Amino acid sequence: MDKQLKQRIIGGLLLLLLAAIITPLLLRTPEEVRVALDMSIPPPPTLPQMAIEPVVDQAEQEMALAEIEQDRDTVRRAGEDYDQRERDAGAPAAQPVTEVPAQAPPAVTEAPAARQDPPPLTGWAVQVGSYSSADSAGGQAQQLRDAGYRAFTRTVEQGGQTLHRVFAGPELDRDAAVALRERLASDADLRLQGLVVSLAP
Repeated sequence: MDKQLKQRIIGGLLLLLLAAIITPLLLRTPEEVRVALDMSIPPPPTLPQMAIEPVVDQAEQEMALAEIEQDRDTVRRAGEDYDQRERDAGAPAAQPVTEVPAQAPPAVTEAPAARQDPPPLTGWAVQVGSYSSADSAGGQAQQLRDAGYRAFTRTVEQGGQTLHRVFAGPELDRDAAVALRERLASDADLRLQGLVVSLAP
C-alpha cells in the first residue's frame, strides 16, 4: 500500500467522523436547540416557616430570677450576721485594754521595787518577735499598744545570749489567743505572724 492510498483512507475516516458529529446538529429543530441550551436556574424551593418556641417561658424565667435574688439576700444577711458576731467577739478582747490604766494608779503609790517586780503573767499569749536589743523589743511592744493591743516583753537567756521577746496578750484561754493571732495577721498596719504560747506562772 503506497503512501497516497493511506492518505486517502485517513481523509475518508475524518470525513465520516465530521459527518457523524455535524449531522445530529443539523437535524435538530429550533425548539430542541433552545431546550439543549436552556441553562436557567430553577427558583429555590420554599420551605415552611417553623416557629421556634423559647426553651424557658417568661413565668419560669421570672421565678428563677426571684430565687436568685432571694439567695443573694440570704448570703448578704449571712455576711452581715457574721460581721456582727466578729464585732461582738472582738469587743470583750478590747475591753481589758481600757482596764489597764484603771489599775495603774494604785501601782504608783507602791515602792519602786514593787513596780519592777510585777506579778507573773498566766494564761496564753502570742509571741510576735524576739530581739537582741531591748530598745527594739520595747519599740515593737509600743507599736502593738498604739494599735490597741495589750503587749509586754520578757527577757530570756538562750545559748549564752540575752533575748528580748515581745508578746501580745495575755488571754485567759488558748482559743482567745488563737483569735488574737489571726487579728494580728490580718491587721493591715501590722501584718504580724505570731506564735501562740502558754505563759508559765
